Amino acid sequence: MSFAAAPLPEAFPSEQLLKRRIPAWLLSLTLHLAAVLAGSMLIRGSQLPVSGEEAARPAAIVLARMAQNTKTNYFTPEERQQGDSEGIASATTSSPGASGFEDILPTADSPPPSTLARLPQLPGPLAPSGETLVLRPQPSGGKGKGISHLTAADKAVILAEDAARPRAQKPTGPTAKLSLFGSNEAEGRSFVFLIDRSQSMGGEGLGAIEAAAKELATSVAALQESHRFQVIAYNQKPLYLTGREMLPATAGNKQQLIDFVKNLPAFGATEHEVGIFAALKLKPDAIFLLSDGGDPVLSRGQLLSIRAAAKGTAIHCLHFGSGPRGDERSFLETLAEYTGGGYLYINMSERR
Repeated sequence: MSFAAAPLPEAFPSEQLLKRRIPAWLLSLTLHLAAVLAGSMLIRGSQLPVSGEEAARPAAIVLARMAQNTKTNYFTPEERQQGDSEGIASATTSSPGASGFEDILPTADSPPPSTLARLPQLPGPLAPSGETLVLRPQPSGGKGKGISHLTAADKAVILAEDAARPRAQKPTGPTAKLSLFGSNEAEGRSFVFLIDRSQSMGGEGLGAIEAAAKELATSVAALQESHRFQVIAYNQKPLYLTGREMLPATAGNKQQLIDFVKNLPAFGATEHEVGIFAALKLKPDAIFLLSDGGDPVLSRGQLLSIRAAAKGTAIHCLHFGSGPRGDERSFLETLAEYTGGGYLYINMSERR
């Protein structure tokens, strides 16, 4: 008797049945989600638990020195700061025969490296020695009536600097006789030409500086090399031809004098006292003062101080103006009388 084998029921639905029952996109989405969940569980499981009571640790720089039998030490920021202030010693303990890195890493005898970038040093003082006072040109009033901005302390600084300069010995030999613009002759071996270069003395004013350059070109020709001279131009501060001492009257120095006056700019206000004392400090036999006598004029007290400082130096005052001289007496005339010099008024309107 034979029996026919009954078909076994399918334990799982066939692939075609699944395709008919479950859409393809839903099956793909399910598989991807399962993969993501499995990956996240693996990652979470690999992380170490962090105690909630553990405080956050600040980051620190590790200084290590590679050598044989070395032990690396780690420094906290506080220890690092203390090491910078006391001098950083070797960051490791090592035995002789360390590796080649010792040549480039700091040792206990090395100076501590800087941890901060240092700013460059400023290049010395703002002004060279002896030039402590810096003044800007000041506007000038008409015809030399300048506006004075120097304080008594400023003047004292300038005069003290001039007094500290070494002075050359008095020249010897024959004397010379000089005259400017037809003035009385000044006799001596050393001369200072003191020129007011305030704005009113320049080309936009009286034009006196240009006239002085032409006059000096003729007058200094009479000086010999044994004689001495200097040119000082002043407004609020004295400006020397070169150096601050008397110069021998060589041909080169004479030409330099002429070029200096010819190219002299005129600007600013007037400080007669500063210029006069700068000239007196050179102790010449005679001073030719070329000025329009602009404000501020010298007071009687200032004139007496100048007379006391002159000590035998005659100051010859050449007073420049426009038009005939007025009846009012100029302080330049008084200054010439106090020091034994001559006075001459020069009408520039007649020379144009």
